[in-house]
Amino acid sequence: MIDSKLVDNIRAYGTCRGSGGERRKILVDDIGFKIGQKAEHVLITGCFQPEGMPHVMRDLKELLDYFKVDYTLLQKEYCCGWMPIGQPAVMAKNEEDVAKSKELSREFILENFKQAEALRAKSIVLFCSACEPTYTNCLAETKLEVISYSELLDRYFTGGKLDSEVDYYAGCYRFRRRITNEPVDVSPAVRVLNKIQGLKVNNLDTNLCCYIPPHMEQLIGGLKTKTVVNICSGCYHSLRGKLQDKADLQVKMLPEIVLEAVRSK
Repeated sequence: MIDSKLVDNIRAYGTCRGSGGERRKILVDDIGFKIGQKAEHVLITGCFQPEGMPHVMRDLKELLDYFKVDYTLLQKEYCCGWMPIGQPAVMAKNEEDVAKSKELSREFILENFKQAEALRAKSIVLFCSACEPTYTNCLAETKLEVISYSELLDRYFTGGKLDSEVDYYAGCYRFRRRITNEPVDVSPAVRVLNKIQGLKVNNLDTNLCCYIPPHMEQLIGGLKTKTVVNICSGCYHSLRGKLQDKADLQVKMLPEIVLEAVRSK
């Protein structure tokens, strides 16, 4: 059964937990993201990523400034509802709750659309991969373009250098199939990686799910380098947790690699 307290918290504060004060402190006070300003792009960071990977958010902000991207955050970014509401319903195989979670997600996402339109934005840029399927279901209800952060980087990143070799795991996106029938487009990240001169990429099997233990073991067994690059925030946390005892292995998000390539150019 859907937790009404979580729903109430999202309606009151935009986030499913707390008041969002710590999230705002990290993004605005510590990192320096613009917020509530008129801009071409509105960045949706997600509920958990600012606190879960502040270093990645910092690198992303540095890239946006370097590329002179016209962006802003929302004054009150509403959680899309996937993590606190949608995922539990899917895992419980409760179809009634799945349907209700989609209704609630639509409510929250339309609030974000309304704010972005008021800021005269042209696009919504999603950082958290868990948000993507819920937003996909609402595309017909806005004139805003909804894109991934990988797509945004692909549009502005013209190339860099990095004498390195990495393993790249795009993710399997199994859960999203319970939320939307639309396929996910992961090609922008491939284009970004291909623009980095000197970078060798070992592509890991995307039929494997990092949340399924036997699949995770196969993924780890397929590693050929000391660095795993992700575009999915969920995969990042999953792999980082599993590999935390391996000091010689690094798990990174795409912005970290792009920033390294820009600095080495």
